[in-house]
Amino acid sequence: MALIYKQFQSGFGVPSPSPFCMKGEIYLKMAGADYASEIIDDPRKAPKGKLPYLIDNSAEIADTALIRRHLENTYGVDFDAGLTIEERAVAHAMARMTEERLYWVTLFSRWIDDHNWPIIKDFWFGDMPPIIRNIVPVIARKQVQKGLHAQGLGRHSVPDIYAFGAADLEALSVQLGQKAFMFGDQPSSLDATAYPAITNSLIEALPGPLLDIAKSHSNFAPYAARCQALWFPDFGG
Repeated sequence: MALIYKQFQSGFGVPSPSPFCMKGEIYLKMAGADYASEIIDDPRKAPKGKLPYLIDNSAEIADTALIRRHLENTYGVDFDAGLTIEERAVAHAMARMTEERLYWVTLFSRWIDDHNWPIIKDFWFGDMPPIIRNIVPVIARKQVQKGLHAQGLGRHSVPDIYAFGAADLEALSVQLGQKAFMFGDQPSSLDATAYPAITNSLIEALPGPLLDIAKSHSNFAPYAARCQALWFPDFGG
């Protein structure tokens, strides 16, 4: 299969600073897909105004959940082969936890936390012409702030927000334990979600409570290294 995968650029020493872009690419790798990766700077050009998305012939599949469904239905992939029905349910629930709350904590730590915002601003907007560089980041940050408020997380205090993130990372650490992957010796769909979230929480260039919490779990760094060796062995940071 020859597919085109549209995503953000890499950065901060991880394959992608977007957990969702990493997740979608891991699905492609788990499926053994023949694909080409293309970088997009402006997500507004994507079908649903966000990245990643997949092009398969004339079909444009936007959203990693739909990319997964497309690979399963079109190419007969089972990302949870070997898991029991109970384990599949746990994988589903923990993935939703990771994407529906921990992701928003990560977003807050980067775009709203005043310590990390200048770093994020320079990474995403630093190459823009001076006039645009002074305007676009302000608008983008306000949009993120509105999104966090609408989602609900942005209505809480800073300590409470990071406490939510700590609880989610603790749950992932407990599930992982001393296993190679989330359910044992073979990766599953949960690893495609958990590894991007964990490795993005471990970015040293973005210090703060989220990094401190992630580093407190001794099983995270070896896990991230195993996953990178499996799925992104040629990535140099």
